[in-house]
Amino acid sequence: MNVGMPIASVVPTVDGPVYAALARTTEPMTATQVQRFTHRSLEGVRLVLNRLVGTGVVLDVPGGYVLNRDHLAAPAIESLATIHGQLLDRIRHSVEAWNVEVGLVGMFGSAARRDGDETSDIDIVVVSDADGLDDLTTDLGASIRAWTGNVAQVIGVSSDELRRLRGTDEPILRSWQEELVVICGNRRALFETG
Repeated sequence: MNVGMPIASVVPTVDGPVYAALARTTEPMTATQVQRFTHRSLEGVRLVLNRLVGTGVVLDVPGGYVLNRDHLAAPAIESLATIHGQLLDRIRHSVEAWNVEVGLVGMFGSAARRDGDETSDIDIVVVSDADGLDDLTTDLGASIRAWTGNVAQVIGVSSDELRRLRGTDEPILRSWQEELVVICGNRRALFETG
């Protein structure tokens, strides 16, 4: 999965990012606004928008362009545009099924920043004192790989290990504190002494 623009994993042309931009809102977007979101050339975005208007998937309305949500393809486009959120939901549901106490599960790195691509790892940290945490995180990593095609680095950290990391000012702890996308639990778990 392209962690920066997940829809590009299925629609690798400029069309994918254009769909993603329009699926984010019901408000009209100008070609320039779509271009800023997609980071593609304005000329390329205009060509795609005009072609999509011709297919009926996109409407040219006062103020710009909108995804035609009455179109039969609209639900599929919206689903593809929300793949990142679907991944977070799957991770959350998997962790909830563990039936153990978990202080925090979060995504960090390029997947959290949304600036990677299809070769990027998906980095997850799990803060828990549960027995068998290594097995649980290994299984979660395998599930993420199956769901996305990306290698998943799932790091399980106990409160004792977290306390030790805080004492050594490890760079990874700084990364967690600055860019973590909380999937479940509470960010305070990074700072509490446990």
